[in-house]
Amino acid sequence: MNEGHLSGEGRIVSQANATSLNKTRRQRVELKEEAIVETARRLFNEKGFGKTTISGIAKGCGVADGTVYLYFKNKEALAQAVLEAFYRDLKETAQDGVDALDSTEEQLRFLAEHHLTKVNQERRILELLPIIGVSLDNYKDSKLFTLNKSYARVFDRVAKSGVKSGVIKRDLAPWVLRDVFYGGLDYASRTMMMHERTDNFSAVVDGLMAMMLVPKSAANSALEDVAERFDKIAERIEKSIG
Repeated sequence: MNEGHLSGEGRIVSQANATSLNKTRRQRVELKEEAIVETARRLFNEKGFGKTTISGIAKGCGVADGTVYLYFKNKEALAQAVLEAFYRDLKETAQDGVDALDSTEEQLRFLAEHHLTKVNQERRILELLPIIGVSLDNYKDSKLFTLNKSYARVFDRVAKSGVKSGVIKRDLAPWVLRDVFYGGLDYASRTMMMHERTDNFSAVVDGLMAMMLVPKSAANSALEDVAERFDKIAERIEKSIG
């Protein structure tokens, strides 16, 4: 019996099998693409963009050169995919780390150390930006801008909470806080690499925390003031009820 004469139940089973087959094919395609991107990312980090070849990438993930070109038209397109993967990982690991911590100070310290670690480990990935033609003129319309903005929002949420609770200084606009934080980290990262001090982040992180955080004595005083105001409000409510 051909498919045109299948019963209603048979057609449903046939459609389900076709859907499952298509899903399996799609998964294989996605897995192969991920393998190519991850291999390119590793080789770009080890050798740099110029010394990495499509043949080397293909060999590294066990496919033919032509297979790589089925997914990416050239090495620059592959560099774009590697950068996007880098920023997605950067955001996801930052958010996971923040979610596992309670205090604003712990979260900020984690974000600072996380950023320094990732940037130092994959500095050559960030060097791909000019290679793929990203400039000030077109950056805002690029997918990388969207990904970077998503990463920055992790810090923004922590900073907003810290300002609200009186832990972070209130005299800086949110965008200034963000630029001081990441700008300071990126500049410090370059300095550490130049002077081969990439194994000691504590001085950088401590200095950044000192600039951003309210001294603990002042923070405690601010929290006490807030608690006192709540007590007075509660007293007034109780009197009005009574």
